Amino acid sequence: MPDARGEAGRHSDREQPSPSAPPFPDRKPRRRSRNPTERTRKTTTRLSDTEKAEIVAAAAQRSVTVARFLAAAGLAAARGSTALHTNEQLDTAIDELAALRTALSRVGNNINQIAYVHNAGGQPRPGELEHALTSLTRLLARIDDAADTLVKKRL
Repeated sequence: MPDARGEAGRHSDREQPSPSAPPFPDRKPRRRSRNPTERTRKTTTRLSDTEKAEIVAAAAQRSVTVARFLAAAGLAAARGSTALHTNEQLDTAIDELAALRTALSRVGNNINQIAYVHNAGGQPRPGELEHALTSLTRLLARIDDAADTLVKKRL
């Protein structure tokens, strides 16, 4: 039975980060859900221990399953390309958008708390509203930049 990597029998402070820094550097990227109808055909390949080790290492380096790596490499060769296309850019964009969604939710929660205090007749702490609005403005700019980058890569 294949394991999570596609191999059989193997045992083994409030400041937002800059747009160039990864949103959560210590977090592994979340993978998109699989589409079971996308790939329904299975191919078995015989490899030497050395060949298998090289392929497993190359797949791990790209953070993809061995099956995905073999499919991408095989398709690249069949199409006459020497470049192996992976979804690393798309995975990075998905991770960035997920991080931006989390950050936007946190800023929205802060603004809701400030509104609650204000509506109850109280006053927010000095500078609290300005800080939340500045964070919101910066975050919206990052979202715009991320969307623009995705559009330019699509063209």
